[in-house]
Amino acid sequence: MEGLTEEQAAVYDRQLRVWGVEAQRRMGASSFFVAGLTGLAAEACKNIVLAGVGVVTLLDDGTPGAEASPGNFLAASALADDPDATAAEATARTLREMNPFGRVEIHRSAGGGGFAGVTADAVAGADAVLVCGAPLADLERINDLARAQNCAFFAGECGSRSARFFVDLGDAFEYAPPKASADASTRANKTIPAAPRVARFVTYARATTIPWSSLGIDREGGIRRVNKLAGAWLLAAAFERREGRKPTEGDLDAMLERVGDEERANGVKAGWLPASAVAELVGDGVSEMPAVAAICGGVLGQEMLRAVTKVGEPVTNAFVYGVGNGQGTVENLNPHDGDYGLTQL
Repeated sequence: MEGLTEEQAAVYDRQLRVWGVEAQRRMGASSFFVAGLTGLAAEACKNIVLAGVGVVTLLDDGTPGAEASPGNFLAASALADDPDATAAEATARTLREMNPFGRVEIHRSAGGGGFAGVTADAVAGADAVLVCGAPLADLERINDLARAQNCAFFAGECGSRSARFFVDLGDAFEYAPPKASADASTRANKTIPAAPRVARFVTYARATTIPWSSLGIDREGGIRRVNKLAGAWLLAAAFERREGRKPTEGDLDAMLERVGDEERANGVKAGWLPASAVAELVGDGVSEMPAVAAICGGVLGQEMLRAVTKVGEPVTNAFVYGVGNGQGTVENLNPHDGDYGLTQL
């Protein structure tokens, strides 16, 4: 099979039937940069490595393996063999064992701990950047870096009761929608190619400052059908902009006191954002729940692959999942003041 060895074709046989050879080649030639090795990031990394991406580079901020995020099962499984490894080194070791056809590399931060090591040089050449668990200021800064280098940007967050991720694939992301079935009159068991489409995205900064009423635009059922976790997400972002830190369970009462004023200011009816949604997003002080990270990480990994294969309609531009109703939904965090969303060429 052109571009793939016989061994690769055998390993990726099921994917080749779904994605096609060209999409698999694109995955094999792709490069991903990942910062913030949380449980959600571990799930996404596992999925893209098993799928056969070319290179995954992990930011090593010096965090010892013993202090890795509790949800990072990849690091935990490697520490028995190398207890002195950093969290990134341990994570990389497990990922390399999962798929020998790709490369898993380490980028050691020269700017200290946290996300300071995510610089223009660090992400140079990457096709996509994933950042998990970062403060708002870092998310906005790194999103700008990714845009400047024309690479996809993903931001994820996971707690004990909910998880979410954001997608920015740029101003004009062209993709191939699923093939449409041929007309029955042809009596042929074939598919016909669909016209290419373009998805237009906004930055994290714009997405998290939209009026809440914008969430219901162009959605069947309007604002009533929007997952209320999306509203809680915007409320939490507003809190972080005011206070300079992420909200915790200790801030829940103060956040709920502002809900009425925020609903009026954002053009939605009183009572639209229930207290239960805010509590579900802010969490209960418990770290990531593995099952929640696995569900959201599966969808996140799929979208990261879609960014490089350009096959299928991408999430535009946010995904939220909550254990309260067990549902995950795609939400459109767009200002709707320009030509954003999906269009056909």
